[in-house]
Amino acid sequence: MEAGLGEIPFGIDFHPSKELVAVSLITGVLHLFKYNADNSSLQRCLDIRAHAESCRTVRFINGGQAVATGSKDCSILATDVETGSIIARLMSVFSLSFESTVASGDDEGCIKIWDTRQRSCSGSFNAHEDYISDMNFVPDSMKLLTRSTDDCKRFLFPSSFQLELIYAR
Repeated sequence: MEAGLGEIPFGIDFHPSKELVAVSLITGVLHLFKYNADNSSLQRCLDIRAHAESCRTVRFINGGQAVATGSKDCSILATDVETGSIIARLMSVFSLSFESTVASGDDEGCIKIWDTRQRSCSGSFNAHEDYISDMNFVPDSMKLLTRSTDDCKRFLFPSSFQLELIYAR
């Protein structure tokens, strides 16, 4: 199965229950594909210019009803999976969503926790010495795993705003 994106992909995420995959590109474009693993078919079902700069991350949110993208232009876009319509756009942030909270990571290693209901920053952490390269929410433990090019991995506890170093080279 080959998508033929034409540009460099920055992020990929698989839908939690449907045969859908979201791909974010260096050009700021978001693609959504339907796939069939049985016959190796791939069909593009959404193609939008989500951001003005590179689209660095993509995640399905709200049980797969929406897809969130984060960009170098410091914005997060939430898009309805069925209609392709914009649900929300947050400016001056960057990255990953869980429930009504968004975690953002910047090029200086700072992580911010945002309340999407209030559209405001709840907390800020200078967690790394270099840019945040990836973040993943671990729902069982309610932790946010962060990784940076400073060769460190940390857990962030969004509810208590505490950091824990779990790996350093």
